Amino acid sequence: MTPTASESLVNGFRAQPDEPNWMPGIYFLGEYLRSAIVVIHQLPEIPETLWLRILGKGKVQQRAVTQLSALSTDNPLRINALELLYRLQSNLVADLEQEIETEDRELIMTIAPLFQEQLQAAQQQGKEEQQRLILENFLRVRFGELDSLMIAFLSPVSTIPAAEFTVILLGISMLTVDAAGRQEAVRLLAENVLAVRLNESGESLPALVTNLLALPVEELTLLLEQLPQLSADELRARLGQIPG
Repeated sequence: MTPTASESLVNGFRAQPDEPNWMPGIYFLGEYLRSAIVVIHQLPEIPETLWLRILGKGKVQQRAVTQLSALSTDNPLRINALELLYRLQSNLVADLEQEIETEDRELIMTIAPLFQEQLQAAQQQGKEEQQRLILENFLRVRFGELDSLMIAFLSPVSTIPAAEFTVILLGISMLTVDAAGRQEAVRLLAENVLAVRLNESGESLPALVTNLLALPVEELTLLLEQLPQLSADELRARLGQIPG
């Protein structure tokens, strides 16, 4: 896929359109190559091309995002497109040290309000379950099979308000897709759960997060299940008794 392609580039690959069977903007290479070039800016502006046009550049991308945002929050096309955008976001940055390109950063900032709007709509129909599914799918796309620690945090993180939840997704999308990134993701989830539950983000939070993650998985899971019943002081006391 490419945002644009000159005639010389298409001819250089001897790619040919097949407009009787395919829409404009798709050029097929030789039969045995089983490949095609998709020129995004040449695609017709129809619902079927919406997701691809979001991957375009400039005005083509802007119009596609505008069309996506105009759809109702319960529209299947909008829901599916946002699911794919979660996957796109999770792959925009492959390394923490890598700078995000300006256009990719602009896309993240543009679609972030759509994430939040979709999450706010979910408040009307099982917000926590919707956010849990979104987080689970997002983590699976980013890291593959979830380990027991990630699974333990799915439910408590799903109770976090939509705005903060969107920030968590954006944070996870910046992590490396390796063991270190997986560990950082778990710590990010733990930090947000404790920050919301204790209503703090001060100097004591990192130590509490470390103590929480030092628990055996069974104890950590049980403590997270008990969070709604624990006061802030009880939670601090429980975590303070854990060896560092």
